[in-house]
Amino acid sequence: MNPRNTAVGAGQDLMAAVADTPELTPALDHTAGAAEVVREVFDQLPVMVVAWEGPDHVAVAANEAYRRYVGRPGFIGSPWSEVMPEIRGQQFFEILDAVYTTGRTQVGSEWRFQIRRDDTDRLHEIFVDFTVSPRFGPDGEVVGSTCFVTDVTDRVHERHEAALRTAHVQERYEAVHDVVVELQRALLSMALPVMPTAHVAARYLVAAEDQAAGGDWFDALVLDNGHLALVVGDVVGHGVAASAAMGQLRAVLEELLRTETELNTVLERLDAYASHSPSMRAATVAVLVLDPETGQAVYARCGHPAPLVVSEDGSVRHLDAASGGPLGTGAPHQLAHATIAPGELVLMYSDGLVERAGHSLDEGVADLARVAADAMTNSSMPLGASAVVADRVAEMTMELMTRGGHEDDVTVLAVQRLAEPVPGLDLRLTATRDSLHQVNAAFGTWLASFGASPADRFALELSVTEAVTNVIEHAYPAGRPGPLTVTGAVLPAGGVSVRVVDEGRWRSPDPASTTGGRGLLLMTQVVDEAEVIHPPQSAGSAEGSRGTTVVLRHHAHRQAVMASGRGLIDDELDDDRPIADFDVVGHEDDDGPVVSFRGTVDLDTAERARASLLGASRGGVRSLTVDLTEVTQLASAGVRSLFEVREQLAANRKELVLVAEPGSAAAVVLELVSLPYQHPVPTRPTPA
Repeated sequence: MNPRNTAVGAGQDLMAAVADTPELTPALDHTAGAAEVVREVFDQLPVMVVAWEGPDHVAVAANEAYRRYVGRPGFIGSPWSEVMPEIRGQQFFEILDAVYTTGRTQVGSEWRFQIRRDDTDRLHEIFVDFTVSPRFGPDGEVVGSTCFVTDVTDRVHERHEAALRTAHVQERYEAVHDVVVELQRALLSMALPVMPTAHVAARYLVAAEDQAAGGDWFDALVLDNGHLALVVGDVVGHGVAASAAMGQLRAVLEELLRTETELNTVLERLDAYASHSPSMRAATVAVLVLDPETGQAVYARCGHPAPLVVSEDGSVRHLDAASGGPLGTGAPHQLAHATIAPGELVLMYSDGLVERAGHSLDEGVADLARVAADAMTNSSMPLGASAVVADRVAEMTMELMTRGGHEDDVTVLAVQRLAEPVPGLDLRLTATRDSLHQVNAAFGTWLASFGASPADRFALELSVTEAVTNVIEHAYPAGRPGPLTVTGAVLPAGGVSVRVVDEGRWRSPDPASTTGGRGLLLMTQVVDEAEVIHPPQSAGSAEGSRGTTVVLRHHAHRQAVMASGRGLIDDELDDDRPIADFDVVGHEDDDGPVVSFRGTVDLDTAERARASLLGASRGGVRSLTVDLTEVTQLASAGVRSLFEVREQLAANRKELVLVAEPGSAAAVVLELVSLPYQHPVPTRPTPA
């Protein structure tokens, strides 16, 4: 029987019964009001209301506010999976199923959805509060559900924007008051390796109860043989004791993985170590060692959930062999082997991800498999989804699987074996000022393609800017620019190598210069290795040798994400904040002129910055404050301008005051070149 026809027929039968039984009409009017009035009141309710009937959730009623919001006429009598198919995989149909089968109300707060509001395929991202309540028939059985919906998108966006503004005048982790959470972050490895043949992503969600961090941990290690060791573990309990035990187990396991060649030996020694401490006993762990080149993997599970392997087409299989008991219990451990095909993704997790009240672990694992498959194929919430598959799967599984709440810590580690290695960077340009912007744009895009962390992007982008600036300014005679080559590669052992090459003549820096020569200093301080290579000077030549190569090597990482009930506390809170390439704003305050720079201060903008400072100080006869809190890159050319202006002000017994946020891009450079700065003065938030 068609459930749609059943629902519509039931409504028609009810109306016919009332019409054929006049004595029922007064009772109906007396208890609920006249049908026309009830419908008018229902339609004018400011809150959105929709009702469904039957196991297929056929729409039987919706008020005008809901119809207008959804923007899809004529859906009464249709299953909701046909009306809004785009929310499949976003865990809402599961809510409707739960209400219908259990008869218990389900509530959601600030759930993120991606829906269509018209006949086009364009998706809109919304946030809503909702309550789904069961509807009961005369026999007391559940016949459907009613949903009350409030759009809170504006509220969520306003809070996010307020957080971004607040981030510039408060300590970055001020919202995280619990010292246990900070301890957990310190004990976990939030830096994930960058490799040419695999993408790694991880997320950690602190237990909801009292926000007390617990014993979950994850690791992703590049071993000396180029293999990738993946770990997810869980120590029993919460709080300081569990965090301390986790930190010890994690450190011991990392050392064993780096020094022992056989995974069996690693597990035997780890098990023996855990057996001596009650706080470590019964801890669970899953370890998988992957050769990213061949896809061969060996793994073991010590009382831990089985990893999932998700294919590009969304099919899922479980690595459920190699089952053994928890650590320190004397239970035997087994190894198993698997092959991870190019493009496939390994998903490892702690049991907090699949444990939900009223559901078995098997049901939780089955739900996880569906969510992971949808995330892999980007079919659940594609709007704004990451192009890096591992990031997308880690984010979506964490968000969608914990929407109904979570009592334990939740850990997700996702690793995709790439079908093709990360492509290298190869730029061949002419060394002009315009080429600096071309290099910066292409280099930034390349770093983003494999998810380098904000800290590593800062270090590498600043170093490349300095190397390219040096070529533009010094490699070739004025008016006769020559070739400039910038190449980059992701190293098999993890990290990045960049080479900046010119064909000019090397000239040693002028030792008498007081404002130049800081580019190499900055490079050597912010990246792991910076080497300048040039041929030896030819005998009898006064011009210097031809051709210089700057080699930069840096152990770049991807950034894991940690969150608590108070929200994200990772280092990328404001990394996507839009910033102009360069902008200058000047004004006066009680202490005199203030100039604020915004964006990038490099070779191309440093002269404009210098001119604006000299203009504001009237040629150096007025003290001046320079606000650098919104500077995203301060290159040596910008530093040179600051030194020059400071010297000119000092000659007139005036002062240059620099203002920068501690830990910011500008502050890091100012500290390296020994330019003192002040912290910004916090502003009192405007009352609501």
